[in-house]
Amino acid sequence: MERPKSTKINTVLRNTILAGAAVVVILTVGAGGQQGLGELVTMSGFEWLIGNWEATTDEGDKVDLVYKWELNKNLITLGFKVGDFEGRGMIYYVPAENKVVQIGVDNRGGVAKGTWDADGEKAVARLEYTPSTPADGVRRRMASVLSKVDANTMKEEFYEMDSDGWFAEETLGTLEYKRQKKQTKKNQGDAPVQ
Repeated sequence: MERPKSTKINTVLRNTILAGAAVVVILTVGAGGQQGLGELVTMSGFEWLIGNWEATTDEGDKVDLVYKWELNKNLITLGFKVGDFEGRGMIYYVPAENKVVQIGVDNRGGVAKGTWDADGEKAVARLEYTPSTPADGVRRRMASVLSKVDANTMKEEFYEMDSDGWFAEETLGTLEYKRQKKQTKKNQGDAPVQ
C-alpha cells in the first residue's frame, strides 16, 4: 500500500530539517572549536615560555632570547642575540592547516621557517634555515626542543633533523636559560625593551 503524498512530503521535509539542523550544529561546534594561538599555548601548558631569557654558551657567549605576546595573543614575536648575530621571528597559528608556524630572519640575511608542536611537556620547533648566500653555508634542518626546568629556568636542546623530521640521536648542544626581569633603556625617547 502506498503512503499518501502528504506523508512522503512530511518525511522529506522532516529529513531536510534534521539534516539542516545537523549542519548548523556541526558549523556551530566547528566555529566554537576554532582556537587562537593564545588558547593553544594555554591548553598545552606552554605560557611559561613567554618572557626574557638569558643563557651562556660553552664558549662563554651570552645568549639573549625573548618571546613576547602580540596582537591579542594571536602572535608571539621572538628575538635572539648572540654576540653580533641576531634575529627576529614570528610564531602564529594557521587554523586552515591546524599548524603553529614560525618565520624569521637574521641580521645576515638568513631566513628560518618551520612549525611548532608539543611533545609531552616539551615545545618542539622544527626549522629549516637558509643562509643569505651559498657562501654562508648550506641549508640546515634542525629542531629546538624547549622544556621547563622550573619557574625561572628553561632548557633548550638542539638536534640536526632529516628531511622527514626525524632527530639525530645526539644533541648538537644544550643551553640553560634563566628568566630575566624586563629591562628598560635609559635613552631619551626610547620605549622599554620587553
